[in-house]
Amino acid sequence: MFQKLIKKTNLDVEERTFSVCYYETRKMNGALRYSAEVVFHPRDHMILDADSVTGLETKLACLVHASFYSHMLAETATSM
Repeated sequence: MFQKLIKKTNLDVEERTFSVCYYETRKMNGALRYSAEVVFHPRDHMILDADSVTGLETKLACLVHASFYSHMLAETATSM
C-alpha cells in the first residue's frame, strides 16, 4: 500500500492559506482510497479519509473551517 500524491492545493480561511495534499492509496484488494492532509502549522496537521476526492473536498469544506475556529478559540482561552 503506497500513497501517491495526486493533487496539491491551497485552502483560504479568514485571510489565512493552508496547504492541502491529496493522496491516492490502492488497498490490497485493489480498491482505491483517498486521503487529504491539511497543514495548519508545521507540527499541526489534519488528515481526512474518504472513498473519493469529491468526498474529501466536501469534508474539507466543513472541517477545516471548524478546526481553524477551534484553534483560534483554544489560543484565546490559553492567553487569558
